[in-house]
Amino acid sequence: MQQITLISLFILFQLLIGKSFADEKKISGSKPNILWITGEDMSARWLGCYGNKQIETPNFDKFASEGFLYSNCFTQSPVCAPARSGWITGIHPTSLGTVYMRSKNPIPERLKLYPDQLRANGYFVANWTKTDYNFSNRREKGHNGGGENQGTCGHYLKTWDHYGKFAWENPDRELNQPFFQVVNTAGCHESFLHRSSNTNTHPKSKITVNPEEMKLAAYHPDIPEMRMDYARYTVGVMKADNSLGAILNKLKQDGLSENTIVVYASDHGGVIGRSKRFLFDSGTHSALIIRIPEKFKYLWPDQNVGVVVDRLVSFIDMPKTWLSITGSAVPKEMQGNIFLGKDEEEPRQFVHMGRQRMDEVPDMQRGIRDGRYLYIRNFEPFRPNGQHLAYLWKAPSMNAWEKHHLAGKTDAITGAFFKPKPVEQLFDCLQDPDNVANLAGNPDYADRLKQMRTSLKDRQVAIHDCGYLPEDMLLARSKKHQMPIYDLIRTPDFFDQVKYMEAADLANFASIEDASALFDLLESEDEALRYWGTVGFLHLGKEAATPAVLAKMTGFLKTEVENFSTLDIRVTAALYLGLLGKEKNEVIHCLAESIVVAESLRAWGNVFLLGKQIEGIAEVLSNMKLKSKDKERLAVFQSRLKNKI
Repeated sequence: MQQITLISLFILFQLLIGKSFADEKKISGSKPNILWITGEDMSARWLGCYGNKQIETPNFDKFASEGFLYSNCFTQSPVCAPARSGWITGIHPTSLGTVYMRSKNPIPERLKLYPDQLRANGYFVANWTKTDYNFSNRREKGHNGGGENQGTCGHYLKTWDHYGKFAWENPDRELNQPFFQVVNTAGCHESFLHRSSNTNTHPKSKITVNPEEMKLAAYHPDIPEMRMDYARYTVGVMKADNSLGAILNKLKQDGLSENTIVVYASDHGGVIGRSKRFLFDSGTHSALIIRIPEKFKYLWPDQNVGVVVDRLVSFIDMPKTWLSITGSAVPKEMQGNIFLGKDEEEPRQFVHMGRQRMDEVPDMQRGIRDGRYLYIRNFEPFRPNGQHLAYLWKAPSMNAWEKHHLAGKTDAITGAFFKPKPVEQLFDCLQDPDNVANLAGNPDYADRLKQMRTSLKDRQVAIHDCGYLPEDMLLARSKKHQMPIYDLIRTPDFFDQVKYMEAADLANFASIEDASALFDLLESEDEALRYWGTVGFLHLGKEAATPAVLAKMTGFLKTEVENFSTLDIRVTAALYLGLLGKEKNEVIHCLAESIVVAESLRAWGNVFLLGKQIEGIAEVLSNMKLKSKDKERLAVFQSRLKNKI
């Protein structure tokens, strides 16, 4: 009898839910529901509807045929946490101080997040389940999330009404209250390649993807491990396609498709090496598909569904657009362009992108993309794109690729990843979708290069790019003046951006004739200028290594290790001297002390760059008190020395 009662109650509950959804379907309110489905680590090129002929993605393809596929959507940061900081704020991570992967830098409390504005406008907002926003505000201290109503990658307080999967089922939502639901699924995170249990056979359909049929990017060598990771990842994307279909079916079954705008966007590109984390199209070109019901036809970007929209869209355009089409207030600080609805703004000419520290690996790069060309400025060209990064190297294809390169089997294209970079790169993405033919030195493209270089600089000035102070120096200055990075870089007395940009240009483009001007930077009272002077001499190398320069660099090694405002200069000078084979013992002591005392990730990056030139540092570090992460890095370094890497 009790069992029958429970079953009856369950059936009654389901009927009541069905009735409420049916009632909502009849309402013709002006506020649309929005379901935003995000997929991790999915470059647009991995989907059938974006032209991939090697994969079956029927749910994505059908969804695109019912909506609008944006062919030119780009993330402003090619890795999850910085990218999502731009999504939640509508502000460039380089303008906010959140461009560093897994940072917890505070942002000004006055800045409004887009869920705040939706809630103020009467929306019920929910997020399933990733909250990787890369700043400390509202983040519960010591809490990484993962529990009920907590999200993952940090529990952010007073941001979402709930962390459930389907907001419309939540009992806290009032009947007919519009909802904004984020569902973080329908993607394939790079960790998929780290687990050997994930094979090239789809677990449900039993479809096996043949590695030999994979079409590799031009920059990837044709080796078995690479082909297998392509095949395995293809299966992962097919699983994401199944996830998308399940979510859309749920919305349809609950009778809400006609009231709900559905958005799909990948958080950046991915995931085989040289995609995620990098400013090439493989890392930044993201899927964006939007399905808008007939009742909201006034929002359609075209008269017909199923069309391809070639308008340039940046990730920071999205929150501003969602607020606009829901009738919510748009904070003046948001930097994007509204691309749908009555408040639609002029299409942007460029998408601006930035990359800084990725996990433990430092590197400053900026990029700008129009509808065809990609320009990348490398501010630390002495750092190869293929710096060893522990998480990336978990993929079998990465280890195999590096070994293939060290065996001398790569060519100019497949081996470029492991070599120093040019200061400037220009790619014709229409003719060269893999971004391997650098046109920066081609006189036929001189005007294009100049235009994009100037546009990038103008944008950096406009948004106050924080990257001209290396990370530890920036954090030290922020702490000294007791203000968030966002405010610091907007205060000329504390951050002279134009002067720093000029110093960076001098450092990156210097010839031997500029050595005197660079030496003046080394003697500046401003530590930022001293840093760029050091980078400049790295660029000039042995040719400019005069006794005065060597003395100045050796002096930098002896600065106070706990002075974080000069720590980056200290370890960069160590790299300079180490590459020249000078002051070896002092270089080893400087880098080891910077690692143990100051926990400098830049020091670790420089240790890996120097490799066998300072192999004695392994013994020094072994005798020091290391934290667990540093022990892991030391073990990797020792292994690479053993294998002559």
